[in-house]
Amino acid sequence: MADFENPYVDEDPFVRAHFDCLNCGGKLWEYAIQRQMVCEDCSDVFSSEEVFEASVESAAD
Repeated sequence: MADFENPYVDEDPFVRAHFDCLNCGGKLWEYAIQRQMVCEDCSDVFSSEEVFEASVESAAD
């Protein structure tokens, strides 16, 4: 089996998103690998697509 170094092993997979939680208004963290966002306050999980759609809808209002 070939040896290789994983360049992501020391990286945090969560990135702070520029969106607020759809339920409580807390800040969301994006887990890009699974295309999900989790709230740092209430721990609710949303798909990134769901959050993007909600932000587009609220911007249109």
